[in-house]
Amino acid sequence: MLLSGPSGTGKSLIIHAVCKQIVELCESQDKTFGVLSINCEGPKTADRAVYRLVKAAADDLGVDPGVPQTGVSTDQKLERLYELMREYYDGVIFILDEIDLLEGPYQEAEYNSLIYQLSRARKLADFDGPISLTTITNYADFMKNLNSRAQSSYNPDDIFFDDYDATQLRSILQYRRDAFKPNSLAEDVVPLVAAFGSQTHGDARKAIDLLRWAGELAERRGSDTVTETDVREAQEKYTENRKLRHINGISTQKKLSVYAVAATAHYTKDNPEWIPAGPAFKTYQFIAEVMDADQYSRETFVNHVTEQSTYGVLDFERRGKGRGRGVHMYFSLSEDPETIMETIREDSRFAELAHEDATIGAVVRECVKKFRANS
Repeated sequence: MLLSGPSGTGKSLIIHAVCKQIVELCESQDKTFGVLSINCEGPKTADRAVYRLVKAAADDLGVDPGVPQTGVSTDQKLERLYELMREYYDGVIFILDEIDLLEGPYQEAEYNSLIYQLSRARKLADFDGPISLTTITNYADFMKNLNSRAQSSYNPDDIFFDDYDATQLRSILQYRRDAFKPNSLAEDVVPLVAAFGSQTHGDARKAIDLLRWAGELAERRGSDTVTETDVREAQEKYTENRKLRHINGISTQKKLSVYAVAATAHYTKDNPEWIPAGPAFKTYQFIAEVMDADQYSRETFVNHVTEQSTYGVLDFERRGKGRGRGVHMYFSLSEDPETIMETIREDSRFAELAHEDATIGAVVRECVKKFRANS
């Protein structure tokens, strides 16, 4: 299966709840069903992801992984995974959460390779029992990024998770009342939190956070009751800071890409509203070199940046330059560029960039000058 949809809509929760029921059913029939689940934000590469799967199986079974994390090939790790499956399991499901974050040095090659291998695991592992592969992503068009070989081998049932509406969020929040003392929530608090949640994001986690923040505000002012006023104040604070909080949570490469756009906007002399992708990409390459970080292609850079439009961090548009002169991509930030840069530099991996202001500024101005001369 491919489970896709926005964050906080229950994708991971549902698949693990279903797997728990399957495990219990199999145990009642004296069968062993393996649930080998990893989050792909951590390993980043297919090789590390395979080791995580080996480790997940070994931990589940209480045995030694049998292979080291480094020093052996990915194929050797896969073979060890298949050995554990053949020896201990009657059936297996692989769950790759946040599969789109499996980037590695050649972004697409990483998850293409892993999906291809695992979707063919029954044949490759010489395994008689059922094997299933479930991938989870926030992006509805994820399958379009797979190469033809991976698509043909995987060919999943695609299940899309919609945003929660107000009624669904209200039901979810009712189960969180036990976090508060009895009668400490005014009657209109849960309905109002659910209404705000459905209007702004449809994300259950964020709605639960909003309820908690409202409670914290009431507690700070020494009140025994959480009121509508607390909810509205919490929502106002959330609206003010959510874009910057989102930036704090994205991957290193995405931060690097957004930082390059913000730096291009900040250091361009006339502070234009729309930033051309060409100079921003050149700035990205320079900053990646300063940080000794991997450099991806321009296409990947643009994808990382345009993805942030989903979260309101920026906007983008393509502009034609006239017949025979091509089309250029432009970005427009919704927050102050310097504030975005400061937010990203809170990440220790980017802290050193504060000392490179003059150099980055010079690179930006030179790149913008060349772009304008050629446009």
